[in-house]
Amino acid sequence: MSAKFKVKNVKAVRTKSKSTRKAKVSNEMVGGVSMGHHSCCDRRDGAVEGIQEAGADLSDLFCQLKNPVVAAKLVRAIRCRNRKIVEELIGANCQVVCFFHQGRFACVRIACTFGNCCDVRITFDICVSQGNCRNVF
Repeated sequence: MSAKFKVKNVKAVRTKSKSTRKAKVSNEMVGGVSMGHHSCCDRRDGAVEGIQEAGADLSDLFCQLKNPVVAAKLVRAIRCRNRKIVEELIGANCQVVCFFHQGRFACVRIACTFGNCCDVRITFDICVSQGNCRNVF
C-alpha cells in the first residue's frame, strides 16, 4: 500500500547572508575543542583541573614505586590483603575498593578522586603474581 502526498506552497528559505550558513572556525583549537572565550566557557571546568591533579598525583605515586623497598612493601600488602598499608602507599586521594584474585594473580582495585568537587574519579587494578604473603622475592 502506498500513499501519495501533494505538497503546495513550499518556499525555499534563505538566510540574509552567506556567512551565517558557514561554521565559524577559530584559530584556537585544541584537540577539536574550541578554546574561544564564550559565556559558557568562561567558567572553570573542575574536571579539567581534576585531571591535571590526577596526572601529578598518580605520576608521583608510580615514581615512588621505582624504589625497590616501596615496591616490595606494596607487593606484600597486595598479597596479604593489607588495606591499611596499600592506602598509606597510594596516598590520601585514593582508597582500596577491594582485593581479588584473577588467575594466578593477587589484585587490588584502587579508586582515586581528584578536583575540588571530586569531579574526576580514576579506578585501576594492580595485580601481582601470587606468592607467600610474607615472601616478596
